[in-house]
Parts: sequence; structure tokens; C-alpha cells
Amino acid sequence: MLCSKGPPRIADKVIHRQTVRIGRTMKLLCPVEGDPPPLTMWTKDGRTIHSGWTRFRVLRQGLKIKEVEAEDAGTFICKATNGFGSININYTLIVIVANSCNLLEVQYFVTFLS
Repeated sequence: MLCSKGPPRIADKVIHRQTVRIGRTMKLLCPVEGDPPPLTMWTKDGRTIHSGWTRFRVLRQGLKIKEVEAEDAGTFICKATNGFGSININYTLIVIVANSCNLLEVQYFVTFLS
């Protein structure tokens, strides 16, 4: 069976709304495939994530965030591109902050509308 060349496509189910407790490590997946294999790039709230973001690590199939902070809440986008096109996978990350005295949970999230 021959595989045809074409733009990237989503290879697996994605849960677009992700929740994590402050201080935890989490991974956002970018399950894409294509021929030729796509290159991926991550952004948070419109800013490109790069090696200078010390707690963030771009992996082959996702993005790892270590020791999540409240400020990490927001919109993350994985953009996969090859010579035939591109596709975006959007995530909204919600950070839950637990108060040790009364276990009050506060949710932080940011959604940008275009």
C-alpha cells in the first residue's frame, strides 16, 4: 500500500481543555503525522516557546511543563507544518491553586478571541 504525500493531520484524539494543579509537571501532546513528517512549533498566548523558557521543554510529540505556576494558564497551540501545509492543535490550560488551609480551589484561565 502506498502512502500519499500531503499536509499534516491529527493522528489521535485530543482533549483541548487541560487542567493541572499548581506545582505539578504536565505534558500537552501534539499527535500529528504527515508525509513528509511535519515540524512542530509551540506557542503560549501568541508567544513562541523556545529553549529560554526554562520550565518548558518542546518534545518530539508534545510539550512538557515542569512545576506548573498559575501564570502558565492560557492558550497553547501546537502548529505542525510540512511542505504541503499546516495544522494547529489548540489547548486551554487551567491551573488549579489549592489553599492548604481550607482547600479552596481557584481556577485561572485565559482565552483569547479572534
